[in-house]
Amino acid sequence: MPRSQNFSYVAAVENFISSARKNTELLYPTKLTGQVSEAAVVAASPLAKQLGFKVGIGHKIAENLPEKLIEIREMMCSEGLIKDGVSATELNFINQMKLFLKRLERGEESCEKIQVFGNSLRLKMLVSDFPQYRFKLGMSVPGRYKHAADFYRTEFSPRILEVLKAEGTHDHTSYVPVSERETSRRGESILGAFIELSRGLEIDSVSGLEALCKQSFDSLNYIFALSAKTTSSKSTAGNFLTSCQYLTKLLGSEGYSGNESLLAMVNKYTPSKFRSHLQDLVAIGEMSPSYASTLLSALHVSLDRLAELKGAHDFTYIRVNGFDTKGRTTDAYKPYPSAHRKLIADALDREISAIWERHTKPYPKAKDGQSFLLEKNVISVISSELCTEENLRWFFDHELDSKKITFIDIKGLEGESKEAQFYRAYNYYRITSGSKLLEELYESWGVPRAPYLKELAPFYLRLMQITGMNPESAASLEIDSFEPNHPATFKPCLRYWKERSLGAKEMHLDIFDAEITWLSKSQAYQVSSLVQRVKDLTQNLRNKIPDEDPRKTLLFIGEGRGSVGRGKVMSLASNTSRVSSMISEDKHLKELSDPETGEQIIITTTRFRASLVSELVEAGVSIREIQLMLGHGSITTTVGYLDRMDFNSHARAKIKGKLEQIYQNALIATDRDDSRELSEINVQRGEVIYKTPLGGCANIFNPPDFIKNSKSYDGGACSNFNKCLSCENVIITRSHLPDLFALLRDYNAAWGHGAIARTPHGEVIRENISILESILGKDSEFDQGELEEAERLSRYIDSTILIDGVAL
Repeated sequence: MPRSQNFSYVAAVENFISSARKNTELLYPTKLTGQVSEAAVVAASPLAKQLGFKVGIGHKIAENLPEKLIEIREMMCSEGLIKDGVSATELNFINQMKLFLKRLERGEESCEKIQVFGNSLRLKMLVSDFPQYRFKLGMSVPGRYKHAADFYRTEFSPRILEVLKAEGTHDHTSYVPVSERETSRRGESILGAFIELSRGLEIDSVSGLEALCKQSFDSLNYIFALSAKTTSSKSTAGNFLTSCQYLTKLLGSEGYSGNESLLAMVNKYTPSKFRSHLQDLVAIGEMSPSYASTLLSALHVSLDRLAELKGAHDFTYIRVNGFDTKGRTTDAYKPYPSAHRKLIADALDREISAIWERHTKPYPKAKDGQSFLLEKNVISVISSELCTEENLRWFFDHELDSKKITFIDIKGLEGESKEAQFYRAYNYYRITSGSKLLEELYESWGVPRAPYLKELAPFYLRLMQITGMNPESAASLEIDSFEPNHPATFKPCLRYWKERSLGAKEMHLDIFDAEITWLSKSQAYQVSSLVQRVKDLTQNLRNKIPDEDPRKTLLFIGEGRGSVGRGKVMSLASNTSRVSSMISEDKHLKELSDPETGEQIIITTTRFRASLVSELVEAGVSIREIQLMLGHGSITTTVGYLDRMDFNSHARAKIKGKLEQIYQNALIATDRDDSRELSEINVQRGEVIYKTPLGGCANIFNPPDFIKNSKSYDGGACSNFNKCLSCENVIITRSHLPDLFALLRDYNAAWGHGAIARTPHGEVIRENISILESILGKDSEFDQGELEEAERLSRYIDSTILIDGVAL
């Protein structure tokens, strides 16, 4: 808008900066240029035009207000509109695309004007129909604009298609190529029945909904149908139906019959469990990330509708994020190779050590340097020649007592205050020789500060790599989530998502309701160290937070950056979507590569879960333990997951190796004299000790008579390991004691199961308990200290008792 001649361009620039602090969207149209320096800077002439002045005013802004241009650039950096290594031209394209997305999502741009052909945007029409955004056809061509084309392909185009789908203009998820356009009659009939049901439902209470139920999981079907009632799109109704079907399958695998009340089947953690279930499907390629996000959204809408019914007004749930739709799905969820896992772990550990040292190392004040002030006519004048980095630091340490200041801090202060003089001297430094921003200067000097939220990213990523936790679960951890000894199992674990009681007091959930990740000894040690370091780093920041603020108990909190976040406490739980940008801003993590192949290693949070499973498979961990870690309700789900992720290739390799070993070690008997007594084999007691699961055997080829006389004995080596403890050949050492304590614990648990105690197996269990108590009890031949240590170590051992091939 044109401005009158008496309107100062200085005031206009200051008003723009003030307004942009409140509304950062004003920064997006600001044009950048690379003609002034190698780095992208704010272009003065386009800024003048943006503010309503003639282009010629731009020269005055560049000459007289360089510090204002620098300030605008700092704000754009904080907003993520300027990134190192990206040209000004590409940044202008990317920022225009970001601005368009923001306005489109708010409904300020018409979806009707956006044209799609073959499930792809028609960029040519976008350029002509929206000229105000300065789009160009070439911005989608990787050969010309690599970064802009990548943003167009991975974020701009997919997000527009999602908005068009939500508005009912174009459904990209239901698009089928011409060669594959065959409809399923059965699917159409089920969907038709679902739509007919949704249109006829008139329900206002949970009791009214459950009164209609005739079959298993009808209540779920009704609440999803009720939520789909307001939609006129057939494809959208289909999303609700599919979401219901997947949730039904999940609840069935968890042991629900479908005849329970609706509020007994769904709770505040249902979205998180549903997301984990969908993530496994995405990982194995059965579902795209965008479609999984659609199904998750349908669940959220249905749970919102449930909360509106009478009898469910107190129902709440934890809303979880959708899935990352950037890049190839197979790459986003496949495990890292073993060598890459080690490289990532080493890189994260180095970053963690560097951050820890940055915040715990004492700050040394500058010894070299001098003041940049000169005395002229009893007035202190700043000498531009003395405005060097060394002198700035000297003044900062000795005149300002190492107290950080920013442009915001000096507002309202006297012009001749030391703070104002320091800031003006810094601007001279920027104009004459310096390239560092003020925050960068503070950082290079090592000035103490609270940890930024982005600095906690390496701790967060390492925690996920160690435990395989989902990003949302890890981000929501609280300062007391790590439990070194769970009161029920005495094993270390991580508990997360705590429930608030009626008295508004934070209480641990019951073991059967809480989300728990069990940890091995090595995991527990690493997790304990990570959690304690994060708590120490954030302690001062946490002390400033009021007790009633929910962020006070969260583990991952940090200080925000830039004009918007400066001075604010931010939590990772509400910023998980920014983790990828935090990684890209860390040059050590962004530039990680395989030293042998030169392949770039991109850190993706979704790959940590599969990578941990890969490590467990390679280490020979039982499928039961993997099932527990993944949180699968059925072992069948775990088997399918491992098979479709091609983890069974590891199993085939191990089996092949063992078969080859058996073949190589096979003893082919020749001219065997069957009449020869086994006792003729001269095996002296003590020469060879055969290791068994429960102890050592002095002579496995010469078992006692009660074994030889048993019907199961075939004349070969003894295989009755379950009777080792009562055998005269048994040799028990201190190393066996933890396993024996674990076995005694599980036998006692089995004996306490009334149904088993009344079976014929009960006597066997009772006999084994008696034998173990004689070895481990008060009459034991082992020292009391050895027994106590062994009992402590047994807490980390899982012993499985089999009866008729079934684990108790």
